[in-house]
Amino acid sequence: MELKSDLLNTLQGEDDLGVVIRSHIIVEQYLNKIIESKLESIAHYKKIKLDYHDTIKLAISLGLDSRLEKPLNALGTLRNDFAHNLRPVISAQDVNNLYACLGENDKKVLQVSLDKTRKQLPESGISKYQGLEPKDKYILIAIVLCGALELVCKKIPN
Repeated sequence: MELKSDLLNTLQGEDDLGVVIRSHIIVEQYLNKIIESKLESIAHYKKIKLDYHDTIKLAISLGLDSRLEKPLNALGTLRNDFAHNLRPVISAQDVNNLYACLGENDKKVLQVSLDKTRKQLPESGISKYQGLEPKDKYILIAIVLCGALELVCKKIPN
């Protein structure tokens, strides 16, 4: 499963609503794969109607690193806000709140990845994190979370 590459392809050219909704769908796919890898009966699991936040709790209870609980919940809350209030843009406060939920290691991964990209593509004019638009910050955070989930998925035996 290479959902991280799907995420990058999907988010290119999306408006803010599309970015939030589509990234959430991909994160939820990762969570379901992680959960299903631990179950004896996937068919019975699929009959359970868990909301997104309950899905996170189940994944954590099955061994997903608890450091991801807070940012994954924040991502879901933001998605719900967009879906139910039809907000047009990701605000600076939205990404500040989401960034604050990341663990120190995940913040470092985000910053190092951005710095590496900036050095490899100096002609692109990519700003430092502080200078990015809220939508771009959100995409980076979503990629970091998806990267963490993808690492877990890659460890799942076939």
